[in-house]
Amino acid sequence: MNDLKAMGPYPAVSPMPGTIIVSVLEFKGIQSTPPQISIKVSMGKREYQTWDKEDFSFPLTTLRDNLMIALHDAEGNVISHTVGIETRLVVEKGLWDDIFYLEGGGHVHLKLQFVLSEEEHNRIRVTRESALRKKRGELLSSNFRSPAKPAIVSSKSESLLCLNYEIHKRAFFKVKQ
Repeated sequence: MNDLKAMGPYPAVSPMPGTIIVSVLEFKGIQSTPPQISIKVSMGKREYQTWDKEDFSFPLTTLRDNLMIALHDAEGNVISHTVGIETRLVVEKGLWDDIFYLEGGGHVHLKLQFVLSEEEHNRIRVTRESALRKKRGELLSSNFRSPAKPAIVSSKSESLLCLNYEIHKRAFFKVKQ
């Protein structure tokens, strides 16, 4: 069943929009501090390592991959690590500046940011507007099929859909008024 044609008339799923930017602001607090500590930040198959403050960029491919943080000594041995920071939480928060405590001791101060390019933002907007038009069409056609329903229900449903869309759009994209 790996063949896309076998799955029916549905288009192939496009990759998720967005990028997670990780800024390492500080890492410390290890009980027995080796002379040289590095931090490794990874998500999925992509990983970065640094010995100082630095920014890393992870293209978002799935919400299933967790962001993993590990401190290493000079020989590359893991000293301390996180259980994993859920990608979904970073996307929901948009900007997350926090101290993350590591198993094995210590902590790391990170700024995590979910960003969309203008193209990705427009693609999401067009998809939402298309879904809203489709839903409006379904509501209107269902009202035509069942004449017992008053026309006011259609207007109320359409108003609620528009209001819900506007509230969600403002919360997610922080649209300026």
